[in-house]
Amino acid sequence: MHDHAFDHLSDEKLNQMRQSFKRLADMKTSQPERAKHQIALLDLCSEADLYTETTTPQSLQQWYAVMHCFGLNADQIASVPEEAE
Repeated sequence: MHDHAFDHLSDEKLNQMRQSFKRLADMKTSQPERAKHQIALLDLCSEADLYTETTTPQSLQQWYAVMHCFGLNADQIASVPEEAE
């Protein structure tokens, strides 16, 4: 998914996302802390704006497939904007 999907997030949330990625990549992070960062990252990813001008059908399909692997369905991932209905 393109970075543009997260342009609308506040600087604080973007920083939280970067920190979660960093902690997950750090092999020294304990399992409970990894789980905490995974949940935080999923929460932030669920706020993605999947309907930006740079989104392709393929990237949407990949996004939904990845989120499905984490047990989330389309209704939990994003809501369809009014103009797309």
